[in-house]
Parts: sequence; structure tokens; C-alpha cells
Amino acid sequence: MTRIISIFNRIEEATVAFYLLGLAILTFLETMLRYTVSYTFPWFGELANYSMIFCTYLGASIGVKYGTHFSMEALTECMPDRVSHVLKAFAYLISGIVAVIIVYYGTIHLLKLKGFGVKSSAMGIPMYIPYIPIPLFSITMAFRLFSLSLKHFKAFLKNAPFERVRGRKG
Repeated sequence: MTRIISIFNRIEEATVAFYLLGLAILTFLETMLRYTVSYTFPWFGELANYSMIFCTYLGASIGVKYGTHFSMEALTECMPDRVSHVLKAFAYLISGIVAVIIVYYGTIHLLKLKGFGVKSSAMGIPMYIPYIPIPLFSITMAFRLFSLSLKHFKAFLKNAPFERVRGRKG
């Protein structure tokens, strides 16, 4: 199981790296064409926007995995270990619930877009397709947030030491 998760993590990180590189190249080409021949392809901007949506939500999910999202650590730094674990468990639980709400409303939005049959202006693709990453990667984000909440709750029950951002002065 650990091997499968490791492979999934590599695929996930390679995908976001590929999309970001493609986005950078696409934007460079669009800018170069605009200033050299005074022409751009109409679909360049749309593709860049849709790639940015993809990268944002996949990157947010990866950010949860590595703990790189900003957070307020003032309370957890000065509280006893058990209280810090409870605060973290609660914060991750609330964040996971918000991610589930995003999944719910994102799915409703996708279904409405599909029902309306709206297509993008330049690329002509159905508008629900570029927005699939929002609920999809919010599911992975919610799973990771709930896992972190459970981890801190278990640490609370075991009376485990809390890993602080800055070490305590003793």
C-alpha cells in the first residue's frame, strides 16, 4: 500500500510540475508572439486559465500533504502539548469540512454547467471540463486534512509531545 501511495505522490507532483512548465512556456510564447508579430492565438489565454485552475487545486492538495499552507501558530506554540494537539485536530477538521463543502458545491456547479451545455468561447470545449479539478482535488485535500486531524487526535490520546515550529526555551 505504501508503494502505491508513493507512486501516486510522484505522479501527482510530476503532473503539477508538467502543467506549471507548460503554463510558463505557453505564456512566454503568447507574449513573444504579441510583441514580435502582433498576433496571438485566441485559445492561448483560455488554456492558460484552465491550466492555472488545475495547478491551483492540485497544488493546494500537495500543499496540505507537505504542510506548506500558512497557519497561525501563536496558540499552539504557547499551549501545553495536549491542548496544541486538540487545537490542530480541530483546525484540520474544520478545514476538511470546508474542503467537503467545496466538493459539494463544485459538483453542483459542474452539473449545472453540463446541463446548460455552455462551451468555451475560444477552444469550444464544454465549460464543465476545465472545472473538474475543483471538486476532484478538493476530495484529496479533504482526505489529507481529515488524516491530519486524526493524527493529532491520536497524539492527544497518547499524550505525545507536540512538534513545535520553534523549540521551547528551557
